[in-house]
Amino acid sequence: MMRSYRGLFLAALALALLVSLLARLPRHEAAPPVAAAAAPATPLTLVVRGGALEPGVVRVPKGVRVLLTVLNRGDRAVTLTLAGYRDRFTAGPVAPGGAWHGEFLADLPGEDFAWMLDGQPAGRLDVTGSHLVEGHR
Repeated sequence: MMRSYRGLFLAALALALLVSLLARLPRHEAAPPVAAAAAPATPLTLVVRGGALEPGVVRVPKGVRVLLTVLNRGDRAVTLTLAGYRDRFTAGPVAPGGAWHGEFLADLPGEDFAWMLDGQPAGRLDVTGSHLVEGHR
């Protein structure tokens, strides 16, 4: 009887070692995703004049790459940020009569992203589109 338990124990130990070794074998990685087509680009020009931003409200579809130009037609240097996208870009300081060029991906849908001119709200960006990932239910 003792011999059958010993055999059962050795078989279980051998099986555990086999499973452990198989778990450590390198796995085949999934094929890398096919590079998504570059996001479509939308040019956008904002003009700073008299402490105000023109146009005051801008709408872009979700997923576009915004090619932003900031023109300073005022008499002092300005800095422009976008609430909700501050980690993406900061324009400036832009000298009087100067221009700033940059881009960011408008991938956060929603209304009321405030353009902040020297820390004060000066306009709004609306990114239209769904919050849901395409094809996801």
